[in-house]
Amino acid sequence: MGLNKGPFVVADTVSVVGNPYDENTEGIIELPDVGGLAVVVLSIDVPVKQPKRTKVSIDSMVQVATTSFDPDLPVTSFKMTYEILRNDIVIATINDEMDYATANEGRHTNFPNFPIVDNYPSTGINKYELRCERDINNEENLFDIFVASRSLKATVFTL
Repeated sequence: MGLNKGPFVVADTVSVVGNPYDENTEGIIELPDVGGLAVVVLSIDVPVKQPKRTKVSIDSMVQVATTSFDPDLPVTSFKMTYEILRNDIVIATINDEMDYATANEGRHTNFPNFPIVDNYPSTGINKYELRCERDINNEENLFDIFVASRSLKATVFTL
């Protein structure tokens, strides 16, 4: 469980090939348009033997595709909550609002990597999750939000 000679990496990535605006495309997750329903879009299991001497650096990315009710409207806005959890406990949150110009098919954008360091992993297997939720209270001209390609990576350092 772990390496004594240096850091090790645990990662998972989903690459969507195909239409990111269609929930039937393999790998696509449609975020519910009901408030309070967060969706885990990726998870990894990270083993830790010596938690007092271990730090876990987490990197993540989510590609979000959106469609609008009226593609003739020039600009729309939406908010999302983007969270990292360890063993079902939220350890980091980003609340982000995006404005974007609609396109014929829709528009997609990447929620950037937000690196964090977990200074307090537990002994044994730590389950890290990437969770997304749409904020339905701030949507203008927005129909669907899809999570397309995404990644979650943990680099484990033993001091």
